[in-house]
Amino acid sequence: MKKLSTGKEIELIDMSVDDMDTCIDLKRFAQEVDGFITVYNVAKSNTAWIRKGVKNADDKFIKSLSEAEKLQLVTLIQKHNQLGE
Repeated sequence: MKKLSTGKEIELIDMSVDDMDTCIDLKRFAQEVDGFITVYNVAKSNTAWIRKGVKNADDKFIKSLSEAEKLQLVTLIQKHNQLGE
């Protein structure tokens, strides 16, 4: 069990390499005409990490999270499933 900074307890699960690849590949980067880089599908990617990396991560659980909790949770999930990269 892990605890978020807000006190919510969560159970991380081991993800398959295929599931991790899917979550990583959801984000899309594009260089705009003005030279700035835009990142697309951030929310979709974060939701995928949470669904695949947290036990019992249903819609009710995900909707209960603040944006700060989601970002913290995605970081915890990625560290938990870190490969030798």
